[in-house]
Amino acid sequence: MSFLYQNNTLKIFLIFFLFVLQGCAVAGSVLVPLDSIEPPRGKYDIGTQVYFWTDQSRGEVYTTDPSDFRELMVQVWYPAKGGAGYQSAPHVTFPKKAISSIARTAGLPANFGKHGTQLISSSVYGLTPIQNEKFPLILFSHGDGGLLNQNTSQVEELVSNGYVVIACNHTYNASITFDKNGKEILYKQNVSWNEQAQYHKKYYTNLLINYRYKDLLFLLNTLKQENFNDGTNNPFKNIINFDNVGAMGHSMGGGTAYTAMLKDKNIKAGVALDGWFFGLLDSEASKDTKKPFLHIGQEQFLDDEIEGDINDSNDGKKNFTIYNTMLKNNKESYGVYIKNSLHYSYTDLKLIYRSGSPLSIPLNSLGRVDKQIVDAVMDKTVLDFFNYALKNQDININDYNTYNGQVIYNKYP
Repeated sequence: MSFLYQNNTLKIFLIFFLFVLQGCAVAGSVLVPLDSIEPPRGKYDIGTQVYFWTDQSRGEVYTTDPSDFRELMVQVWYPAKGGAGYQSAPHVTFPKKAISSIARTAGLPANFGKHGTQLISSSVYGLTPIQNEKFPLILFSHGDGGLLNQNTSQVEELVSNGYVVIACNHTYNASITFDKNGKEILYKQNVSWNEQAQYHKKYYTNLLINYRYKDLLFLLNTLKQENFNDGTNNPFKNIINFDNVGAMGHSMGGGTAYTAMLKDKNIKAGVALDGWFFGLLDSEASKDTKKPFLHIGQEQFLDDEIEGDINDSNDGKKNFTIYNTMLKNNKESYGVYIKNSLHYSYTDLKLIYRSGSPLSIPLNSLGRVDKQIVDAVMDKTVLDFFNYALKNQDININDYNTYNGQVIYNKYP
C-alpha cells in the first residue's frame, strides 16, 4: 500500500506535533480516519461464529514438521433472529493483534492503527440460526496476504438476504491468522515452492491456488457433517441447501473461486473481485465450466492500456490474457468494470477509509472512484448474481445503474 503525504509544510508540522504530544495511536486516527461499513439492507439479522478446524487429511506444506496438519481459523456468517440490542462483532477478528500486525506490515508503528479496533460489523457472535429454512452457501476466499474479513460488506449483504457464508484465513497465505490458543501466525512463503517459482512462477501459483481450493473443499465437507472435528454439534447443516453452493473471492481468491468452479461439481457459480487468474493453466482457462461466472474489476481488464494496477507487469499482462480466454470459453460470464478503481478498491479498505478529511493521508492505492459507487455496485451485483445462479431469480445487467458512465456491464460470450 502506498502512503503519500501531501506537499504541505504546515500539515507536516501538525502531524509531527501530534506524534510528539499525543503519541502514535491518536496521530493514526487523524492521519488515517476510518468509519465502520454501512449496514446491509436485507431482512435477516446476522449471526457469526469463529472456529479453529484441523484437516487431518492434509499435512501442512509450509512447515517442515511431518506431524503438522493443516489448521485453519474459520468464520461463519448466517441468517439469525434477535440481533437488536446486542453488541456487534468487531470488523476484524482478534482486532488488537491483527491490526497491530497489519500496521507493522505497512511499515507503520504498531499503535498507528489502534483506532481500527473500534470498527464494528453488523454481525453478532453466537446468535441462534434461523430454523425451518434452508439457505444457499457461499465459500469466500481472500486475496494473497489478505484476511477472511476483508470483504465483510459483500458477506453481510448476502447473509442479510438469506445466505450462509463461510471463510477461512488461508494459513501462512493470510497476512495474519491465529491458532486455537490465540497465537498469531504470520504470512510466509513455502520454501520449496518459492525455489521452484524462480524457474516457473506459474507452476508455483497453480500449486498455491489448488492448495487454497482444498481449504474451501475442507470447509464445505466439514459443514456437511453432523459434528465438527472437535466433537461439537454442527448448528448449520440443517439450514444449508447443499444443492446451491457458490464461491467468491478477491484477487487470488477470485482465481481460487474459479478453480473451485472447475474442479468441484458442488460449486454452481462463482464470483471474482478484481481477480488474479495467473495460476490457472491454459487448459483450465480454455474450459467451459458450464456454470455462471461474474467478474467485477478495474476498467483495465477491458483494455490493458487503461490506467490501473493489476496488469502493469508481464505476469499482469498474462493475467489479462487468461481472463479474456476465460470469458471467451465460459459460455455464461458477466463482466462489471468500474472506472478509476484500483485493486484495493474491491475490499472493505476502500469503504472504511474516510478520504478527504483534514490532515488525512491520501491513499492513492484505493483509486479515485467514489466509494459509494463501489459499495452499491459490488453489493447489488454480487447479490443479484447469486440470486440468479442459486435462487433462480432473473438478472438483466442492461438495466443496471451506470452512474453516468462510470460503470460498464457486459455479458459474454
